[in-house]
Amino acid sequence: MALDHDFGLLSLTDPPDEIRELLDDDMSGFPSWRNIDNGNKFYMWNVREVSNPEAFNRKTKELLSELAEKAYGVNSLYATGETELGGGSSTEKLYGLVQCTRDLSGEDCKKCFDGSAGELPNCCDSKEGGRVMGGSCNFRYEIYPFVNDA
Repeated sequence: MALDHDFGLLSLTDPPDEIRELLDDDMSGFPSWRNIDNGNKFYMWNVREVSNPEAFNRKTKELLSELAEKAYGVNSLYATGETELGGGSSTEKLYGLVQCTRDLSGEDCKKCFDGSAGELPNCCDSKEGGRVMGGSCNFRYEIYPFVNDA
């Protein structure tokens, strides 16, 4: 079945059955409505390594976990933030972003992040920045600001 109408930008968290049927029919090549896509992931990372990997990795996991808690608790399923890296007089910060696709529920967003967070050591261990991009959720962290939340 083809869509006969131009819906413009459509943002639905729980669409009516008629809309869901139209979307499911026209998007046959995409994952079913509200399924977590863990099969399509890719990684990107900064080639520079940090001087204290254990402490940095711990801070990275803490920041991303904190942002994930925020993200799946709001309708946008998106959160950004920063944390001090510490280390004496250092004023370095770590910046992060987490995001889920809006077809997921908050609970499914949490499940998606829990799965993606496990990928962190595989791609980005001790790197100054990294990303895990999935079909349903993604996260990014860097030692420089990369999002303008103005």
